[in-house]
Amino acid sequence: MGKFVKSGIFAAIGSAVLLIAGCLPLGLSVDAARRGQPTFDGNAWVTYWDFEQGMKEAMAIQTQLNSISYFAAVLDGEGKPMVMGHSHQFTGKKFTRYRAKVNKYLTVVNDVYKDIHNPKGETIAKDTQVLLKLFETPETMQEHAANMIALVKRHRFDGLELDYENIWKDPEVARRYVRFLEILASLADKEEIPLRVILEPGFFEFGDPITTLATMMEDFTVPEGPEYVVMCYNLYGIHSKTAGAKADIPFLKKVLFKLSYLPRPRSVALATGGCVWQDGRAPYFVTENEALLLQRSLKAKATRDAGSQAMSFKGKNAAGKNVECWFADAKTIIAWKRQALDYGVDGISLWRLGGNHKIQEYYPGIMNKK
Repeated sequence: MGKFVKSGIFAAIGSAVLLIAGCLPLGLSVDAARRGQPTFDGNAWVTYWDFEQGMKEAMAIQTQLNSISYFAAVLDGEGKPMVMGHSHQFTGKKFTRYRAKVNKYLTVVNDVYKDIHNPKGETIAKDTQVLLKLFETPETMQEHAANMIALVKRHRFDGLELDYENIWKDPEVARRYVRFLEILASLADKEEIPLRVILEPGFFEFGDPITTLATMMEDFTVPEGPEYVVMCYNLYGIHSKTAGAKADIPFLKKVLFKLSYLPRPRSVALATGGCVWQDGRAPYFVTENEALLLQRSLKAKATRDAGSQAMSFKGKNAAGKNVECWFADAKTIIAWKRQALDYGVDGISLWRLGGNHKIQEYYPGIMNKK
């Protein structure tokens, strides 16, 4: 753990050929595919802002989970990680999976809260400028890694999960981040704390096809050791003017194909809920339950899209505004899971628990026992 994945001369030649051909994403290693099969990780997120509903659903599907992540750690104005919400209630809850331990992870995201005691105050979402400061020198990287490990221990979590986003849009941030991951992975290994690293789909699009193989191997190859979890969603959403599903089959195939070049264990994250597009209003996310309530209020008929297996409906609200909603239900999630399993992933995480209609139906393993 904590060492870069290095290829031999023949693997390097193969990587160069794939890179020139445009098939190998920058920062990935062909050696990773030859590692042994890890234990499969079924994971789901509980968020601090929907804690009660999330925990209720977590208890309902606990037999299907190897781990649960508490999405609750942010950065303060100085860049120090802080936990929001009910960490003691989360870590104190007992989950059962056939006598096996269910690991509890603390998720740290690069959202900066100027005043940690005022969640509704000034915030900067997915801030990369604060990361540049935290990753300025090996010493600042070591300090930040130590702060996160200390936070995990203080709040009695089993593992650490890093969800730093917008990384791969800036080569300098990406370069420093990969160096930081090596330091963090080494420290987590020393402290025997499991580490999960969330990667955006944009990770696979990072880099320049003319970048030399040496630069790729030295600067952008992620370290072995952590479980890498790639977000397989946000194909359409609040960032898009066009309405559509959070993922579809072609999108999943594209991401899953490239996933095989990551060090193992390598997992995927699938998204529940959906998004609404309405005239005169910015797109906004909804849970499955909220989507169903909206459908009933519009008296609209929902249909299943063949390309994504997602549900969608259209209608006009009371103000006469056009409204369109796309969302995932149990059949959607199961279809996406099967697609991921066909590519041999080492785990499937669900973003997120809370607001899902009959969450047990998302897990055929539960339904088949009835």
